[in-house]
Amino acid sequence: KIRKMYRRFRVLIMGKANSGKTTILQKICDTTEQPIILDQNGNKVSIDHRSHVEQRGHHHIEHEVTFASNPAFVFHDSRGFEAGSVDEIQAVHNFIESRGKSGDLEKQLHIIWYCIPTDGARVLSPAEAAFFNRGTGNVPVIAVFTKWDGLVLKACNELRNQGM
Repeated sequence: KIRKMYRRFRVLIMGKANSGKTTILQKICDTTEQPIILDQNGNKVSIDHRSHVEQRGHHHIEHEVTFASNPAFVFHDSRGFEAGSVDEIQAVHNFIESRGKSGDLEKQLHIIWYCIPTDGARVLSPAEAAFFNRGTGNVPVIAVFTKWDGLVLKACNELRNQGM
């Protein structure tokens, strides 16, 4: 009954560049294929025709990212807040507010997955902390810890350096 009502599950995936977002999406969809990206008008966005910034993993938040192996998941990718851009933070909040309140179940944002790489020293930047202090309305957030292999390697090296 639920699957008939919610044919698509819409996810906003967030995190710094190189935080493992694409890897998580491929694992969830059980694929190694590249995503299919559609703009807000439903037109396919070619990876070759995206701007240099987008090719590095930054996508327009309104673009829908899907995989042929599991089209029931619709993902949206935010640009991250490395630069702390007020405009970028506002655009993400606007997206969450409009999609979170949408009465159209096909357009509604159901959840936010926030990727936190564990191989770095700082978990959240000041811009990211400010974003979360503002809240995400009625859209729940799940922290997804990524890059565990880097954390394990770091811990093993520290233990080895201590003679353990």
